[in-house]
Amino acid sequence: MVQDRGTPAADAPPFATLVEAVRAHAERGVAQTVGAAGDDEPDYPAFWRRAAWGAARLRERGVRRGDRVAVEMDSSTAVLVAAMAVWSCGAVLVPVMAAGRLAPETQDGRRALAAMRAARAGWCLAGADPDAFAAAAAGAGLRVTVLAVEEVAAPGDPARTPPHPPACGPDDAALVQFSSGSLAAPKGIVLTHRNLAANLHALTRRIELVGGRTAVWLPLSHDMGLIGSYAGSLYGGSAFRALPPRTFVRDPLRWIEELADFRATHTGGPPFGYEMAVRRARHAGSRLAGLDLSALRAGVIGAERIPPELCERFDETFGPHGARRHVLLPAYGLAENCVAVACRAPLRPAGLADFDPTGLEHGLLVPLPPQPVPRARPAADRGPVRRLIGHGAPLPGTDVRIVSPDGLPLPEGRIGEIRIGGAAVTAHTLGADGETRPARGEDGLVGTGDLGALLGGELYVVGRSKEVVAHAGRLVAAVDIEQTVLATAPDLLAAAAAVAVDAGDTAGDTLVVVLELYRRASEAERARLAGDVRIAVLRDFRLPVREVLVGRRGSMPRTTSGKVQRLRLASDYLAGALPAGVTPAPAPAGPAPVTDRRPV
Repeated sequence: MVQDRGTPAADAPPFATLVEAVRAHAERGVAQTVGAAGDDEPDYPAFWRRAAWGAARLRERGVRRGDRVAVEMDSSTAVLVAAMAVWSCGAVLVPVMAAGRLAPETQDGRRALAAMRAARAGWCLAGADPDAFAAAAAGAGLRVTVLAVEEVAAPGDPARTPPHPPACGPDDAALVQFSSGSLAAPKGIVLTHRNLAANLHALTRRIELVGGRTAVWLPLSHDMGLIGSYAGSLYGGSAFRALPPRTFVRDPLRWIEELADFRATHTGGPPFGYEMAVRRARHAGSRLAGLDLSALRAGVIGAERIPPELCERFDETFGPHGARRHVLLPAYGLAENCVAVACRAPLRPAGLADFDPTGLEHGLLVPLPPQPVPRARPAADRGPVRRLIGHGAPLPGTDVRIVSPDGLPLPEGRIGEIRIGGAAVTAHTLGADGETRPARGEDGLVGTGDLGALLGGELYVVGRSKEVVAHAGRLVAAVDIEQTVLATAPDLLAAAAAVAVDAGDTAGDTLVVVLELYRRASEAERARLAGDVRIAVLRDFRLPVREVLVGRRGSMPRTTSGKVQRLRLASDYLAGALPAGVTPAPAPAGPAPVTDRRPV
């Protein structure tokens, strides 16, 4: 039987396009502001006026309806205006990460060039140095006209009315959003104005964003920052403030302070962002004195599977500063559905549940009776259970189905691939060669590559199908292993990756664990840590660890959204090309652990 519980038909969005929504808010005189921290923050009438002037300038330079325009998405008010100007003139936005300099030898530069090439962008709005950007693009063989963001987004003559932007239709392409590339090379996802309106309408209603106040540090080149935060705020007539990602990286608590200063009702981020804020708050001393987070209603948390204990730690850390209980709002989504697939409503208790680990390893969600667990109890000592957090019901109008490897629908409680359909789902993607490919399968759905199950109308995400560890007829999710590993030394470990390696010398995958440390550690500390990791994984999962690798913080390859690229780590390991600074952990003193340490 097809599973579509929790997916009632969505009512018609009030605005057919995001452009129509912003214009309507401006004409109503909405006084909420849109801008970047430390920059000018115009209200909706002024923001729309600047975007309309920007659209006129783009048309004067030759940009026409349907043209693809790349924009360096740094967190400035000018970029926010320029993105709306692109949409307002009927063109297609191609967001690229602000690369600083468009150098092919840097990861950001390669990504920006690849995105423009795949999207076949004919125009680019560049930030700091448009001339250097143009030279680099030409050197990479791209034929693109480069304009300055500041020029496009400049305020127009206050004594004149900007020309009326041309109308864009709901079925016109609005955006080419590139996936983060955690499982493969990033691909371009072509989204129409109809896709965006459907998803933004359902999302803003589910998380009660209409008329709210959003502050985020997320990159505006990523779907969670651009669509979920920026476009969602605009669609709902909410205030929006962007904080540069580099500010968050340098000082995670600056984000929390910005939430208080802005009286933000909404924010968002991946689990590692909230984890960094919680960790930094432990050593903040008097810095958080007087901090007031009482306005915050929803901290959307997603982009990867959520550690259940994190929501509790956030409540405990920031509750004394006004944060309300259950303020973190678990969500699941992906760029193929614009951004959001499922999420909970604000300030509801998270759907935490304990499951039988044997059932999980064999594709079943078998709930266990609730048992009181002390808050301070470490995850590695949780006994023979696996705790998962629910992501709420699918959004109205989004069809979520769980299917077996051969594509057959699975009943409730069975784990399979999550597939999605509905008005927000893309019809086409772009390959690296720029060729358009259908996104949907023969069943009309888009495969996500994620494993999950529906239970009681709620979506539980288990892991990524290509990243599970297969051993002795069992399937173990990498994220489950990583949570156990992190609990062995929470004050020392910044991150962990459980990497399934097909070394060809066993009847299944072998497991390599890569660790990132917060600080320098002696050889004895690293050896002891490796031993503890092996014991914990063997105890909780009956899995031997082939090798433990240790590196400094930030040494593992990641996507633009911060996800660890486990498949790349596996291929690098087999090729003997470990990331810089990552080395095998020293052998522990004493008897050798139970594991296979033979070289690949």
